[in-house]
Amino acid sequence: MTPAEADNAASFSVACLRSARARYPDDPGLLRLVSELRSRSPRFEQLWAARRSGQWRSATKTIDHPDVGSLRLDCDTLLVPDTDQAVVVYSAAPGTREASALELLRVTGTQRFPAAEPSG
Repeated sequence: MTPAEADNAASFSVACLRSARARYPDDPGLLRLVSELRSRSPRFEQLWAARRSGQWRSATKTIDHPDVGSLRLDCDTLLVPDTDQAVVVYSAAPGTREASALELLRVTGTQRFPAAEPSG
């Protein structure tokens, strides 16, 4: 993740938490979490004070995968109305290195390949 992506992710994460706080103002676990984050993280307090609220919709994220390397992917969040559920979809434009890597990962799944032994 790039520094700009990390900053954007932090901002959107706090905005989502603020939205949850507005939706569930009396939830003791949520109140405790926000209080702890505000007291322990100056960056969180700064973002909280900005009073931004909202939900993740779409972003571009860089993922460092141990087998296929760095992938710059589109990330879209599909929200289910009137619930707290969401589906997150990662995709890449057809014909890109990222699309090929996602296809490879779809086929191989979570399999691990042994390192090749030296020949000779």
